[in-house]
Amino acid sequence: MSLKCCSLAVFLVLSSINLAAENVEISHYQTHARYEYGAKVLKLALSKLPGTYSLNSPELSEALNEARGELEVIDGRIDLQWMSTSIFREENMIPIKIPIYQGLLGLRLLLINKIHDTGLEKISSIEDLRSFKGGHGLHWGDLPVYAANNLPVLAHKDYESIFKLLKLQRIDYFHRGLNEIWSELKQHQDKLIIADNVMLFYPLPVYFFVSKHRPELALLLEKGLNIALTDGSFKQLFHELFQTNIENAKLSTRQLIILKNPTLPSDTPYIETNWWLPEQFHPQMKNAF
Repeated sequence: MSLKCCSLAVFLVLSSINLAAENVEISHYQTHARYEYGAKVLKLALSKLPGTYSLNSPELSEALNEARGELEVIDGRIDLQWMSTSIFREENMIPIKIPIYQGLLGLRLLLINKIHDTGLEKISSIEDLRSFKGGHGLHWGDLPVYAANNLPVLAHKDYESIFKLLKLQRIDYFHRGLNEIWSELKQHQDKLIIADNVMLFYPLPVYFFVSKHRPELALLLEKGLNIALTDGSFKQLFHELFQTNIENAKLSTRQLIILKNPTLPSDTPYIETNWWLPEQFHPQMKNAF
């Protein structure tokens, strides 16, 4: 169900709401630190709208993995999530097709064991990468990307355990988004480093997905996001949080390896990555979609 398919009844409901007087309650389960940026974008979008909004999380949100949390959104017990898109998600929730990371989450750097020299820092192609085993979250939406590109991974249901697997040399690398890898490195810098020669990219647009039980919320959120894009505050927030990471990554010195993403719906819009990607890679990026 897309926003354009929302019924006339939804618009009538919206028109009858006195937003200046009503407090709109919104629930989500993504309270872990790695979801912080999405929460900030959500608050920014809501700040552009009249009225007041209360964000809350279920008591058990810390215990919910992505698969379980998603079911809660689909069933209407939680209002929304922000996740990479997929055919399943777009069919079962309402996608707001504004990529909140501007493609940045699809840019992956590789955490490796600083002591165990696997030769990973010498790779320059996807064929080279296939000789190594990566780590991956069992319930993460981009797991099929690695299977489709014939890249072996060891998947685990527990996020923290994947770092342990890397330290124990059970895997050769753990791919992480440019937006998240630096904070993770600080926690594990006793044993891990970032490979400085390579980066992976696959289209991984992250959207807000709203429960079909709250179509009026989807319309409000889309409106707030578009206002933030137009007035420049969205881009400002992006650079406030990620500019240092982008500079630290020294992207222009890396070898770019493009992976195909078979989970994308066929009508997925192209992501403009010019907020962060050096111009030298733009021709390659055209082949990523």
